[in-house]
Amino acid sequence: MSYDALVIDEGAIAILDTAMIEPSWFGEFELPENTVGLRRVVMDNMVYLLSEKADVSDRMLVVNTGADGIFEGAALPHARFERILRVALRHFDRNIALPVQWQPYHDGSRLSVYGEPFSKKSKVRVCFEQAAGGGRDVFAYRVTDGPKDLSQISPDMALYDRAIRHLEAAALCETPTQPRVGSFGILLSEPLGRQISGAATLEEWLEHKLNPQQLSFVNKSHDAPVRLRGAAGTGKTQAMAVKCIKDALDDLAGSNTKTFAFLTHSSALAHDVIRGMFSALDPSEKWRTSKTIDGEAKIWIGTLYELAETRLNYAQKGLRPLSLDGQEGREYQKILIEDALKHVLENPRIVLDVLSEERAFLEMLSAMDRRSAVVDDLMNEFAGALDAENIRKGTAEADRYLSGPRESWQMPLPSKAQREAVLEVHDAYRALLKRERLLSMDQMTADFGRYLTTYEWEQLKEKLGFDVIFVDEYHYFSRNEAMTLQGIFRPRAGTSGRWPLLMAFDLKQSTSDAALGGGVERFRNPGVGVTTKIDLSVNYRSTPQITKLLQDLDASFPAMDLEGEYDTHIASSQQSPGPIPILKVYNRDLELLDAVFKEAAADARRIGGRDVAVLCLNDQLFEVYLKASRINGMYTPLTTREDLKGVQYARNRCIFSMPEYVAGLQFDTVYLLHVDQSDLGDEMLSQGARRRYVNRAYLGASRAQCKLLLSTSLERGGKSEILDGPINAGSLIQQKVGA
Repeated sequence: MSYDALVIDEGAIAILDTAMIEPSWFGEFELPENTVGLRRVVMDNMVYLLSEKADVSDRMLVVNTGADGIFEGAALPHARFERILRVALRHFDRNIALPVQWQPYHDGSRLSVYGEPFSKKSKVRVCFEQAAGGGRDVFAYRVTDGPKDLSQISPDMALYDRAIRHLEAAALCETPTQPRVGSFGILLSEPLGRQISGAATLEEWLEHKLNPQQLSFVNKSHDAPVRLRGAAGTGKTQAMAVKCIKDALDDLAGSNTKTFAFLTHSSALAHDVIRGMFSALDPSEKWRTSKTIDGEAKIWIGTLYELAETRLNYAQKGLRPLSLDGQEGREYQKILIEDALKHVLENPRIVLDVLSEERAFLEMLSAMDRRSAVVDDLMNEFAGALDAENIRKGTAEADRYLSGPRESWQMPLPSKAQREAVLEVHDAYRALLKRERLLSMDQMTADFGRYLTTYEWEQLKEKLGFDVIFVDEYHYFSRNEAMTLQGIFRPRAGTSGRWPLLMAFDLKQSTSDAALGGGVERFRNPGVGVTTKIDLSVNYRSTPQITKLLQDLDASFPAMDLEGEYDTHIASSQQSPGPIPILKVYNRDLELLDAVFKEAAADARRIGGRDVAVLCLNDQLFEVYLKASRINGMYTPLTTREDLKGVQYARNRCIFSMPEYVAGLQFDTVYLLHVDQSDLGDEMLSQGARRRYVNRAYLGASRAQCKLLLSTSLERGGKSEILDGPINAGSLIQQKVGA
């Protein structure tokens, strides 16, 4: 049967946004028997999915589901539906951002976004009318094959009017009591953040679950900045979430004058994890619905880039940031930097003049087997030095860069000619961005920093600034990003030059050197006053055996003079004992691939796919394996941090990803692929590249709760030298597989 429309109230949207939905659902839009908090009513050939407290005054999403509707002929209807829900959530809550890669296009009150991921090579766009009901409701009315002039594609407002006309009757209608059996194509699940943190409420965390160190942090006043440091699994994000909700609700019950910001480096972490954690802590949803006495939202959640895009209004100016997600934006920047490097290597002046005496350096830049490491080094040089210091070719700052001293974490560039070549790559990279009308993450941050010094912001920050700011994953924030934080406070928030900035970080979980630009002083005094440090020393995630491996792996990090911020702080485990991690050594790459995925698939069938992750340490091999037909259908891929929501679709298939894409998540079982010596064997590999490699291995291993298996291939040099310490210490057992 084909229904004309699907009508969903705001409360039901929040429930459906966490559901796992199969293509078979998009026909009857049925709900399983005994569904809690949601009911289905049919009126005039339209389906109403309503929450328990649905009212005619509530904001609504209306979706055209007829013959010319949104899902007609869709190969991935659930993908379109997820995006429709996100657009509706954005319409109802301006604190929620739309991913840049959806390429939102505005034409007055109308909006269109790409309806399916780019990886599916689909050009279908979903069109919305956001002025329905006087701007209260949002109406998803058409799909188009590629971008179209929205002024020429009018919605059928008669369908919308009909849907709203029957809303009162649908809300008052009693739900049929007869049981419905069968598969409905939908599984209502808890938000990802709730799954990660458990279902404990704020009161339960405060009374029973926080340890003394976490409680000390949660009870801190707002008269000074605090830095919360802890290894993976020590509950940094959980403590941050508890404190944010506690402080917000305390203020709500009191003067109700403060606004709170919870910033992360990842959009997916903010919207798919943090919001779920907040809902678990405060089931009443006051954190989401409450406003201050001035009418401002109580809590703002998102990335610094989302905040910058909102304030700078790039969409209306025809400009596009690379991304609003820090990790994803860095990946896009790598592509542009590689193109810029190719351009410079084709320039005879650079090759024959500037680098005429630098043959070894030129060979390193040109070698394809070193390209990934070189691009990583260049990206970190751009973020930590060139863009951080606003250094441009031909300027006085560039002259100082060419001859000045260098930090130990920077790309090794001992000669003036090498630094000049890097400036040329940076100049070509900036030209590529300009040609495509794109803004890099660092450029957008620089723009935002300048905006925060304008007369406009001086008048607006009392209304739009924040009284308290939480920053999770502070180890991913560049120097320029950290410098913007003081500017987004309300003037009244400071006390004697100290501002309530609360940061959580672990430098060893960062796969970028951007955080090291300018040294570690910005951790101790990030422009908001001298911070108080609280260290967390109890690991709630991993078994003692996995924790011991992390402690021994910690010794593999290159020595760094970072004044104690990079020293050993691996916590002790509070979990039950488990098996000692194992390193399996295979003769060839394909043997490794087949064996690991066979074992991971068996684990996924036994305990569930969302609890099993296969994480690859090598970028190029990860891309190759994603295309390998021999493991098709055995995994659910996570290829960006935006894919975090895909974890709930894993079912009996394991997750296949890289460590940086699953930062913030945890799994019962982790398989770490290709801890190979070939990735560290290059004699010209920089110390920064070595450190980032160990960081990636540490980050991947620290995702495991109970079972950790590492693998290496003799075809790629055998085990990496970073595993020598754990093997010698007995925290890692090495096994040879095959003849």
